Amino acid sequence: MIFGPHQVFTTMTTTKTDAPFSAYAPPARSSPLEPVAPSERIHALDLLRGWAMFGVLLSNLNDWYGTADETTRLDRVLGFTQNWLVSSRFYTLLCFLFGIGFGIQLMRAAERGTSVQRTYLRRSAALLAIGLIHGLLIWHGDILTMYALVSFALVLFRDATPRRQLAWMAGIALFSNEVLARVRWLAGQRYMVAREPSTTANWIYGHGTYAQIAHQRVYDFADWWSRWGLTTYFSVLAMFLAGVWALRSGFAARVFNNRRTTLRFLAVCVVVALTGYAMELYGVNVLFPKEPAARTTMSVMLSWRQFVFHALDWSAEATGLAYAALLLLAFQTNRGARLLAPLAATGRMALTTYLTQSVVCTTLFYSYGLGWMGRVRYTGMFTITLVLFAVQMAVSVWWLKRFRFGPAEWLWRTLTYGRAPAMRVTPISANA
Repeated sequence: MIFGPHQVFTTMTTTKTDAPFSAYAPPARSSPLEPVAPSERIHALDLLRGWAMFGVLLSNLNDWYGTADETTRLDRVLGFTQNWLVSSRFYTLLCFLFGIGFGIQLMRAAERGTSVQRTYLRRSAALLAIGLIHGLLIWHGDILTMYALVSFALVLFRDATPRRQLAWMAGIALFSNEVLARVRWLAGQRYMVAREPSTTANWIYGHGTYAQIAHQRVYDFADWWSRWGLTTYFSVLAMFLAGVWALRSGFAARVFNNRRTTLRFLAVCVVVALTGYAMELYGVNVLFPKEPAARTTMSVMLSWRQFVFHALDWSAEATGLAYAALLLLAFQTNRGARLLAPLAATGRMALTTYLTQSVVCTTLFYSYGLGWMGRVRYTGMFTITLVLFAVQMAVSVWWLKRFRFGPAEWLWRTLTYGRAPAMRVTPISANA
């Protein structure tokens, strides 16, 4: 089954039905899960993954490589764009797409009458290993480790109906940070430990020896997890669940293939994003006093302002999904599908693309490479993004004409299924 820009895919369940069977007790007749064949791929998903990879590259360059001070008008425009339209928008989109991918695994397991649990857990463990190697040995800003750890929890929701998955998603998104803040206060974790200035770390990355960089990379990786790991974990889990719900309820199929639904989805995303931006610009002054009173256990337990602010500010998530809707509107036309094909090819190799970006960028900015850390302004970061990503699109198109998977995708599948899938593209005979 081929999923093109105008084609519809079916879903495993609807909001009114239960999961077809428990993943712990598959039917007697079953066939093993296999890697998704190129002909079975949903091209709209590949397109959105490719677009997310572009945004992730731009955001990472601006946030993690010591962007120099703005000196031109274009620098200031790009800096504004980074803060309000790029940062965090693409990672949330990736979380949503990962959830859809998990839903597809459930569908394929149901069609084959097999359990998804064992294969899925191996897949998550393999991604965790790749993420740890990436974060500890290449670049400390790794997100794969977080995705892998969250995916272990996601399997707990595999048999829930789409309606319950949506309810869990809303509950986790709205209340997890509130619960964590109160638990931390009661546990005595009331203030975040001061950290060393970022200029120190940037100097080490830009001028230090390889041993110093390796030490700093491990330190920064562990420091981020100790500060933000728990709160980020539940935010990512909520977006994963949103993706699973979107697929199993049939909503994703309608957005991908029905132009009117895509337009309505875009309109909703714009309204939600504007509401969030209004909260960030004006709501802060209304909700939070300029001179807050001293915090006590009672005031923390009864606080409500942060909850209201968070409940109304979904600008990052909505903006990322609005970008996806705009891209899908273009992809739903024949001309748009042709023009965006290289972007979809990059999305098919998303893991390879992500890891390659880390290798190239650390080589450009760290002292064991060109040592550009702290020397490139926003304009330069944007130029690097355009050049590097254009090369990645060209290489992806060339590669996928010859091979079924990207190198990292092939490794991930090999670790997941316990055997190496065929790598070369099989020629199609003229009579086929």
